[in-house]
Amino acid sequence: MYAQQNESYDSNIHCKEQISASRLPLHDFAHETLQHIVLIVPLASTLLCPIAEQHFPFMTKETNTQIIYVKNLLRSLSYLSIQRLRFLEIILSKLLRSDVHASRQDIIREESSNIEAELVFSLEQLDTNDNNTKGMKHDQADKLDCLMLVMFEYITSTCIENGTVNYEQSKSLFRDLLSVFNRILLPTHDSSHVQFLLFYICSFHTDFSDEFMNNCWRTFVSPSVSMTFRQASICYLCSLIARAKYIIIRSVLNITQLMVDWLHAYVSTTETTSGNSNPNRHLPFYAICQAVLYIFIYRHQEIARLHDGIDIVLKWRIGRILSSELNPLKYSLPAITHRFAQLSRNYQIAFCYSIIETNNRYSLPETFATNDNQNGYLPSNILYSYFPFDPYVLKRSLIYIQSLYNDYKDENDDSNMPKDSDDNDQQDIDDSDDVLTSMMMSTTPGSSDSLDHLPMTTISTSFKNSRNPPSVLPFGRSPGFRNAIN
Repeated sequence: MYAQQNESYDSNIHCKEQISASRLPLHDFAHETLQHIVLIVPLASTLLCPIAEQHFPFMTKETNTQIIYVKNLLRSLSYLSIQRLRFLEIILSKLLRSDVHASRQDIIREESSNIEAELVFSLEQLDTNDNNTKGMKHDQADKLDCLMLVMFEYITSTCIENGTVNYEQSKSLFRDLLSVFNRILLPTHDSSHVQFLLFYICSFHTDFSDEFMNNCWRTFVSPSVSMTFRQASICYLCSLIARAKYIIIRSVLNITQLMVDWLHAYVSTTETTSGNSNPNRHLPFYAICQAVLYIFIYRHQEIARLHDGIDIVLKWRIGRILSSELNPLKYSLPAITHRFAQLSRNYQIAFCYSIIETNNRYSLPETFATNDNQNGYLPSNILYSYFPFDPYVLKRSLIYIQSLYNDYKDENDDSNMPKDSDDNDQQDIDDSDDVLTSMMMSTTPGSSDSLDHLPMTTISTSFKNSRNPPSVLPFGRSPGFRNAIN
């Protein structure tokens, strides 16, 4: 797979402004000079970082200018390896600027608007573009696509030697990227593609995906982390589990079991306390609950294939969580709620329709207190509904993700599921569309309480070796995301 990606990289990097030569004599001379300077004056390397950031081409500059600059920054790491983390921070922060200006919705909308025009002129241009890979119609997406291709190639060339993964080099690069994730990616809302660099490198070894999931979980359970970051971390965690083919189903069950244990502990804790009427107090609970439903929607077929898969899910006692006073189905995305309701009915693991009907009867907007506005007017659905590993829509660099990615599959026949003979409760639910098409991006509302009284939990270092996930550890301590890399 990795060898095929390397071959495809050279043949598919036809950007709008193509590079005439990736290594010009002037560049060779500049690198040779810098290398000698660093050998003579080692501290000179610290001066290069602010210079590299200051002169980084703005996102409106031509594509080839940005590609040449990024390639030369990465090339300089061969003699400035000590500055790799800082250089990666500079590059990814610049890529994020283009990323947030090229959302999935904007890219898909612009690509779709050109389909009819392409069909009209298809006969005249039949032989014109046969030898070229078409670029993106969205200008920022086209530039980002080329730069992501450069970054994927750098990761591959660093981690893969003779078709096999160099574990030590891959581990070093992964930890640098994980550090960049904690500092730059996690605080950034609505990025669409840059995070797939981590998605890609996590596929090289199960240790990497385990560490990334541990990192997200530690961030979530850390009371010192803001509510926004805690919700964002669980969004990354559930999106990776749902979308990454390389995460085995036993690992999926183990981490989901840990989430369910946390939910049961939370429900037990809040049942003995008062003041449950304000949902802003329970945003972490709602985020985790939606994550469990989301994961099951995407991985239920694999779970059902296991001889004990559904039995394990039954032991989760999801019905108790969903029917609790906190009413998590009320604050989950409707697309997730309805799809899970159908699946849970077919598998006989929970009954959600009565709860959904009750919520629909009382679905008037409510008034919640927020930090910014003590009488803030918010809709019922207040969750931070962000799924960072939604479909990758950049054309050229998709080759690095496609074979690793789990697309949503809608099984209308549900032939492998047990059927419920009662037809009186059938719901009018359209399952033909991807669940994600109904998921609207939303900003996280303010929260007033951090709920530090809840028992914290930790994850086993390796999910693949843990058939029985750890139980809830009362008042366990978590280092938080800044100490995630040992």
